[in-house]
Amino acid sequence: MKKIFFTSVLLAVVLLSHGQVGLGFFFDINDHFYVFDKGNTFQLEVNHVDSIKVGNDYLSYIDKQSNLKVYYNGETKTIEESSPRIIVATAYALVYKMEHRLMIYQNGKKIQLASWADRFYAGDSIVTWQDSPSLDIMAYENGEIKTIETAVSTRVIKGGKAGKNIFAYSDLNNNFKIYYKGQVIETQASDIHNYKCGRDIVAFVDRFNSTFNVFDNGEIKIITTRLPQNYSVSENIICYLDADDNFMIYYNGEAIKLESFKPDFYQAKNNVIVYFNKPELKIFYEGEGQTLEKITEQKNIIIGVNSALYFDNSNRAKYFYKGKIYDNFLIETPKKMELYRDLPVFYYGNNTIGFLYNGKLLEYETSNN
Repeated sequence: MKKIFFTSVLLAVVLLSHGQVGLGFFFDINDHFYVFDKGNTFQLEVNHVDSIKVGNDYLSYIDKQSNLKVYYNGETKTIEESSPRIIVATAYALVYKMEHRLMIYQNGKKIQLASWADRFYAGDSIVTWQDSPSLDIMAYENGEIKTIETAVSTRVIKGGKAGKNIFAYSDLNNNFKIYYKGQVIETQASDIHNYKCGRDIVAFVDRFNSTFNVFDNGEIKIITTRLPQNYSVSENIICYLDADDNFMIYYNGEAIKLESFKPDFYQAKNNVIVYFNKPELKIFYEGEGQTLEKITEQKNIIIGVNSALYFDNSNRAKYFYKGKIYDNFLIETPKKMELYRDLPVFYYGNNTIGFLYNGKLLEYETSNN
């Protein structure tokens, strides 16, 4: 077991990397709908819109006429002339269901996955569903549709969860299986009800054998023979509180102790784990533990893909992004702040919205407060 040593995060006031994701939106003072695209703004609609979803390279919404529209690569297209029943926005694809028809919009193209589908699961690069009339469990990945489980009755699997590129489920015999890179993998575990998926990784609790296990890039391992108190899976990291109150992570094939005591607060999402042990707010990102700030109390912390927004002791907003903290971009305390993927958004003043992009705060008048 390895112990992580914490360092202070470098405070940066220089420009952010030009690789920063920069897609967002706002409504101006006339309630016209605008997209913010890497520092440029374009009016998309003159009327209010609903059900706005933001991915890495696309933005979708429902217009006043109930059309489903997508902004992608500088263009706006109507992809459906009525509202979907369900919409799931992942990093790279918009997955939605029109009554029974299952669709995906990805890389500027709309594809029908099934003419009749029941419940579906969607991750960044995988979609699974039960097809009809066959009732088989199907998967779409890398442009291909494959059968995961062939139906022998109306019920084919017991539950299921999708991660970013992985799908875990139990078959009718309670065998716990994982669909990964086009193959169904038998875990040799059964009666598994407590499991969570990330990218290339599935954590699961085997109560019969009293083990906490991981499927990691095709290999199944026992993390510990003492069941954790709780755990989370974020991207390819598992964080958990073990039986002795140690705050642990499983990362890159190893169990690592972050702290020898239970944090006051912790949150894991995507590539980021943030936690608070008064007075230190800490982060684990890409194999390194870092101290963000010494603060008197933990306030609302917002986590993105590679980022986190938080307040310091003076109620100033600060932004962690890929190993650095960005400061002094906003003088006043915002009324509200958000992350669209990794793009920080602030609401302040009377009717002002600001996007922090490439180290600059770009401001616009808005109807939102």
